[in-house]
Amino acid sequence: MRVLRIQDTCSKIAISRTSLWRLCKQDDFPQPISIGGGRVIGFLEHEIDHWLEARAAARKTTQGRS
Repeated sequence: MRVLRIQDTCSKIAISRTSLWRLCKQDDFPQPISIGGGRVIGFLEHEIDHWLEARAAARKTTQGRS
């Protein structure tokens, strides 16, 4: 299991830090975890990967309807 820091998460999904925090407010986006006594947070890479895969699958489903 790999933990991505905030900057790594932003780079992986190509968004800004502000956009990342907006996504965190949505129910379907993976929530950050506390690392090192709460001073540092990160995201589980497999959860981010799953979220990306779900978005790609939804896009394919939507495009297939056109």
